[in-house]
Amino acid sequence: MRIVSRYLPRAAALAALAFTAPLAGQSVDAGTFRVYVEDREVGSEEFTILQSGTGSGAETVATGRVRLRLPEGTLELDPRLRARGIGADPVEYQVSIGGTSPTRIVGTVGAGRFSARIVTATGEQLREYVASSGALVLDDGVAHHYYFLAQRTHSGRVPVIIPRENRQVMASVTDRGEEAVDVGGTRATLFHLVVQPQGGDEHHVWVDALNRVLKVEIPARRYVAVRTQIPR
Repeated sequence: MRIVSRYLPRAAALAALAFTAPLAGQSVDAGTFRVYVEDREVGSEEFTILQSGTGSGAETVATGRVRLRLPEGTLELDPRLRARGIGADPVEYQVSIGGTSPTRIVGTVGAGRFSARIVTATGEQLREYVASSGALVLDDGVAHHYYFLAQRTHSGRVPVIIPRENRQVMASVTDRGEEAVDVGGTRATLFHLVVQPQGGDEHHVWVDALNRVLKVEIPARRYVAVRTQIPR
């Protein structure tokens, strides 16, 4: 990915804000996904989602650890998303990307913009682009982020920020109703959502009644992430 360096005073100020300490709150969800590509297990995704407070004062923090062995090389992601309010609107996002070209993205969402500081071995770049009202963060390869989408809507349209691609797209969400799905050797009745990002591949997401994500599938990429067990 080629990134053009720009001088953005407001972006720099926002990106320089320190992220808060890990949130001490109630567990919304936690677990592990097994990840498959082309019917072969390639790694896992571990995550925790915590919430503190209620209503407009609620704060939610989702952290994860993705480790995949792909044909083109390893993918290592350590994402952290912080959101506020009833709709869990994203306010801060950071992700460390391992592998042969380590990168770290530290971004903030506010005033209709996503402002990011991108740190690589060769230096830093600043990027800023539109973040529409109600936009959600859905980082590529991070299955637990779909919890925030399911909390927002099961049917409709939603703007989606894709941080590692430095852009926002519109996505349509379609509810296909309830389906029986095998999760960790147990059959569960889940809600099947189809997420279609503009210009991208269909994402199929299965969630329970609490909008906890149990399975994500991207047929065009032959990618499947499924929970090791059904959450209690």
